[in-house]
Amino acid sequence: MTTKRHKIPRLGLTGGIGSGKSTALAYLHELGAAVISSDDVVHELYAREDIVAAIRERYGERVMAGGGVDRRVLGRIVFKDVAELQWLEGLLHPHVRATVDAWAKGQLKARPRPALIAAEVPLLFETGMSGVFDYVMLITAPEDARRRRLTAKLTESEFTRRLAQQMPEEEKVARSDFVFVNTGARKALRDFVQDAVANILAAADTAEAAEAAAAAEAAEAGGEESR
Repeated sequence: MTTKRHKIPRLGLTGGIGSGKSTALAYLHELGAAVISSDDVVHELYAREDIVAAIRERYGERVMAGGGVDRRVLGRIVFKDVAELQWLEGLLHPHVRATVDAWAKGQLKARPRPALIAAEVPLLFETGMSGVFDYVMLITAPEDARRRRLTAKLTESEFTRRLAQQMPEEEKVARSDFVFVNTGARKALRDFVQDAVANILAAADTAEAAEAAAAAEAAEAGGEESR
């Protein structure tokens, strides 16, 4: 997390595959936060000519479909080979970070200005992006529950490989400000998100009041010196 607070608090939302972080992002949006998903950013990157060209050069036409990148085929390749996954992340994540940062800065000009900014970044810690946020929220879940949620998308071996390539949940828990173990109860998740938002906004109000008091005190001291 950053040591310097932003004018609008920034919350990084993360969690392993199948944990329910997208649902948490939807609740954050319902509660008034401006939100962005890095998965959506990556989807847009796969449509960029320079990104498509770089992927085609490395993997050839086998990962192309309809003039674009076949993400499912590409996923099968990179999640079997750590070196290839690192290459792809090195290609995409600098753009993801720059896009999220530019979007967050743009929220300062939004009217009405949001009280909170939230970005869903699945590989928040793995890519070193935790440092650009004021707070980190982790949505985790028992491994068996995550397997069940992803049975329609991933085979057992694919799930196991992807799980092995992510940071251990215990380490993520230790590095997060807000942690929720998602067993499937949506009301509990929403209540957790609501409480976290309330805590963040209360801390922002307290910090703003302290800064205003310090500024007033400094101005008063300066006035006395000039007399």
